[in-house]
Amino acid sequence: MSSPRTLLITGAAKGIGRAVAENFATDAGNRLILLDLDLPQLQDWVAGQVFAASIETYRADIADLASLQVLFKTLATRLGYVDVLVNSAGVCDENEPEDLDNWHKVISVNLNGTFYVTSLCLPLMADRGRIINMSSILGRAGKVRNTAYCASKHGIIGLTKALAMDLAPRQITVNAILPAWIDTPMLQGELAAQARIAGISQEQILRNAKKKLPLRRFIQGDEVAAMVRYLASPEAAGVTAQSLMIDGGVGLGM
Repeated sequence: MSSPRTLLITGAAKGIGRAVAENFATDAGNRLILLDLDLPQLQDWVAGQVFAASIETYRADIADLASLQVLFKTLATRLGYVDVLVNSAGVCDENEPEDLDNWHKVISVNLNGTFYVTSLCLPLMADRGRIINMSSILGRAGKVRNTAYCASKHGIIGLTKALAMDLAPRQITVNAILPAWIDTPMLQGELAAQARIAGISQEQILRNAKKKLPLRRFIQGDEVAAMVRYLASPEAAGVTAQSLMIDGGVGLGM
């Protein structure tokens, strides 16, 4: 019997991370290592499902390097190796240009956290492995009150490109996915905040947002998960250092 394919996914309790985990959990040949800051929510979701894959869940604050180092020592003894790393954990707090607190929080989680997890995972990464980072359409654009988020997601693209060059001799591919309007709890929270600021209903904000999208709909989490599955597949062995957008066409203009 062949060894299971081991996938480590951060931010797996909800949103894109959960969609990715759910996609790979249908395969009995997979072993999923799911990390999230909200371990009870992650465990409740896993306990309420029936999956073919084996699943382990762990609490992880990806901005806390010391606690991650302890966790990865545990994982090293249990796992032996990781085939696929999906860095999906992140926050989207808005900030004013002079807001230092939110700047440090967002950069610490989104950029530093992605780097921490990746660097600690690399000693476990099998040759020909795959690293897939969640950036954003705001990794290529700017947005009002989002200097920290934009900087973090631009940084993930730079990290992806440079790391792909470093790991090419080991045939490990590194790619980034750039979602735009993905129908997740994070997006719903962001739209609700915008509605409060604008003094209009959340329903109106939703209608206004969809009007900006050429497809006139939000992308679903399972569509992003399908792109992750492709990047983790044998067919994508030659795809590396890429930033793949899934945005309903909004990145190309109206």
